[in-house]
Amino acid sequence: MQLIPTPDLQPSAAELAAQSIIDAINNEIAHRGRVHETAWDTIWANEREGATPAAILAQLGTHAALVFAFSRINLQHIAACCDLVGKQPTDFLPVKYWETPHPITVHDDGSVTITDL
Repeated sequence: MQLIPTPDLQPSAAELAAQSIIDAINNEIAHRGRVHETAWDTIWANEREGATPAAILAQLGTHAALVFAFSRINLQHIAACCDLVGKQPTDFLPVKYWETPHPITVHDDGSVTITDL
């Protein structure tokens, strides 16, 4: 028996479940941001010799358009989630990741070229 009772600090099962849901949603948005940053940096800021944006897009070939389509959908999802909670998309991804640094052309065959290089 305690002289002075202390409150039970263990969260309830409902509190744990609610926190688990919130954590999963927050982790999903963070993951989408990391995936987008990785793809963007790999194409536009790659430091490996010979890994220029044009060379990477050429290597992606007819899959290049898919990379940009997935990125666009990913950004739209992040922006929509931000709208739901009154946040700004740039709270999750810096401004530079919301646009390509050079204009691109998506070709009918799925390939992508950089327009101004």
